[in-house]
Amino acid sequence: MTAAQRFVLVRHAEASLNVLRDDDVLPGFDPHAGLTQLGERQARALADHLPRDPAVGPPDRGPGAAVRVYSSPQRRAARTAEVLGAALGVPVVADARLAELRAPEAFPRPLVVREWDAVLEDRLRHPAAEVRGVESWVAQRRRIGEFLAACCPAGGDGARWVLVSHSETMQALLFELLGLDDALLRRTRFKISNTGVFIVDRTEDGCASLVVANSKAHLARTA
Repeated sequence: MTAAQRFVLVRHAEASLNVLRDDDVLPGFDPHAGLTQLGERQARALADHLPRDPAVGPPDRGPGAAVRVYSSPQRRAARTAEVLGAALGVPVVADARLAELRAPEAFPRPLVVREWDAVLEDRLRHPAAEVRGVESWVAQRRRIGEFLAACCPAGGDGARWVLVSHSETMQALLFELLGLDDALLRRTRFKISNTGVFIVDRTEDGCASLVVANSKAHLARTA
């Protein structure tokens, strides 16, 4: 069947928290981290590439096939979306449901990065549990489902939805769009790089297929 909707999922460009070392100390979860200089170049490279990519929408797309851009309001995603939205010539709509997992901005005790990574892994092994005050996978996936139902309802309008978000939130978006069971988290994850692009097509009856996974072709000249 021909896809009625296309979802272009984009992780934000490299941010300051993405270049921390395993032994660096985290006093808490930082929702305000900005892009690095490399991250700015990555965002511009994505913005140069994506509007010309027919996967997002060819120039002759019909009036019902509009490109709509939604973003997490957190700084690193919002900046990435700002650059991309300007290149696409469409406004960016911020939605808190696309934010990264909710976690304390001050931990009871500071964690080093490797300990934080272990917390993230533990929450996926126990999807319904809040691990160290971090939003559970189940709760995160629920809010993603609410976002999709409210802003991207299934239908035949031919829309291209560009969603700019974060690694853990994109995991939830992919699981939700593809209808994957949470039990798969025990053995299946998506690798999601900074400005990695995923494309999911969805037919009118809600059947979804993964078309592109973690494309980084636009980054060839940013290293």
